[in-house]
Amino acid sequence: MPDNYSHFKEELLKCIDDMLVIENIPGCPCEDLRDKVKNNVFNLVVLGQFKRGKTSLINALLGAEILPTAVVPLTSIATILKYGEALRIKVFLNDGSVKEIRPETLPLYVTEKGNPKNEKDVREVVVTYPSQYLKDGVQLIDTPGVGSVYHHNTDIAYQYIPKSDAALFLLSVDQPVSRAELDFLTDVKEYSDRIFFLQNKADYVGPKDLEESIDFSRNVLKESIDSDIRIFPVSAKLALDGKLSGSDEILERSYLPAFEKLLHKFLIEEKGRVLILSVSNTLLRVLSQARLELELEIKSLAKPVDELKKKIEMFENREKDVLEDKKDFDILLDGEVARIVKNVLDEDLESFKKELASNLLPGLESLFADNRDLSSRQLYKVLEEYVVSEVKNACNNWRSKEDGKLADTFEAVCKRFIGKIYDTVDGLLKFSSDLFSIPFEVFRSEELWSMKSRFYYKFRNEPVSLELITRSFTFALPRFISDRIFLKNSREFMLEMIDKQGGRMRFDFTERLNKSKYDFRWKMLQRIETTIEGISSAINKGMTEKSKGESSVRKRKQELREVMQKLDTVKGKLIEIKKQVEQKRND
Repeated sequence: MPDNYSHFKEELLKCIDDMLVIENIPGCPCEDLRDKVKNNVFNLVVLGQFKRGKTSLINALLGAEILPTAVVPLTSIATILKYGEALRIKVFLNDGSVKEIRPETLPLYVTEKGNPKNEKDVREVVVTYPSQYLKDGVQLIDTPGVGSVYHHNTDIAYQYIPKSDAALFLLSVDQPVSRAELDFLTDVKEYSDRIFFLQNKADYVGPKDLEESIDFSRNVLKESIDSDIRIFPVSAKLALDGKLSGSDEILERSYLPAFEKLLHKFLIEEKGRVLILSVSNTLLRVLSQARLELELEIKSLAKPVDELKKKIEMFENREKDVLEDKKDFDILLDGEVARIVKNVLDEDLESFKKELASNLLPGLESLFADNRDLSSRQLYKVLEEYVVSEVKNACNNWRSKEDGKLADTFEAVCKRFIGKIYDTVDGLLKFSSDLFSIPFEVFRSEELWSMKSRFYYKFRNEPVSLELITRSFTFALPRFISDRIFLKNSREFMLEMIDKQGGRMRFDFTERLNKSKYDFRWKMLQRIETTIEGISSAINKGMTEKSKGESSVRKRKQELREVMQKLDTVKGKLIEIKKQVEQKRND
């Protein structure tokens, strides 16, 4: 694969370097934008029912046998593949610890055979590998298949749906589309902006049967999701064989090159183009405001003092209106976060707790019946271990999915408020430009907030800890105690544990939402304050220089014109970058 907009990224970084050495650029988020350009992450998640060949497809894309494959349902832990100069594998455990492993031991952590029911308590595995697919921040995520007898694998797959920027959804020639796949697809569509459908094992049938199989799958999917789709045939096995052997003939028979071409185009146009245009527009916006402030200072140097004082008074009146808008912003943001807690978090949490209690109760009763011959202490210990284990796993799975949902909900609120802040700032800048008869060019850009990993609303994936409740569940009881009391105490412990963990998760989510709110509020209100300060400072500087005499005024004007020339040079480079990116899109 050729470079994904690497040239344009380098040019953008040069523009940022040029802006960093120009003194008269207030509030430029240059370092943040540099991080955005260099560390932009794009999650390409591979999803589908078990035994569709997801892991084989990833190996075929990379052209190497990195991930383990087998005849039985295999993948049990999500594996994230990202770019690195060498093959390295790190295992992240739910207790927060990390260890690096040898490639040959990977099956011991990510497969159902090597790590049954995730007894090693693995959260995820990260593999670095020098593949062109993984350059420029693309991450391939291999998930367990849904619909197998291992329900915990389905839970893990669902955890990664909210983390997908695009999804590769695998079907198979040898099995018709199942109800489990259709239900799963409905959930995927809620989070993923782009879904690529692939029909694997195309080498199992001839061209005519392959076409019929694809037509059947397309019609079933169309009825389910109510939209036209395109399905790409592929043989992951032949593709990997072709790449490993260097055989173009085998590779062509795998159908993979046609899909790779489209995928590459998507990564360039959808990922690279959006990033380049967003950062370019943000930088142009900063330059436009900086130039206006320079123009305001020049105008202030030329205006009579009495006229200048009148204009300052008019600006200060406008500033009061803006500060009132700022108060309204505070109130509305508080209300939106409270609404998220009440209408999203609380409702989801109550549904989760009820469903979990309903699901665990039959297992608890069955376990009790199977172990009734144990002593009372031993029986309570068995039941306690069951409850603690099941509640812990369920909470980990639910919280991961809720992370994504709350992050997306808060992000949508942020985007609406960003629009309001832009309107306020642009209105103030336009008022100032009209007040002094200065042309002003407005640049609007879409904020890529989801790429700011340090923001609190991209929640940390911390493990759920379970502490024993204050009273001991395993206290000794007389041997003659009735089954009814045994079960009653068991149910009470289960419900208390579910309620306690639910309360902990609610507190954690609420705290992080509030931290997100404070961080976002500070960032946004700072833009208003920076704009007010920049305009006021420019005008006051002009008045100060006027008081020093004509010689000082001429010198200052020359300095300002030199700075403006530097701004215009960077602006010209950014506009050219945008032009070339748009032209590349149309080619």
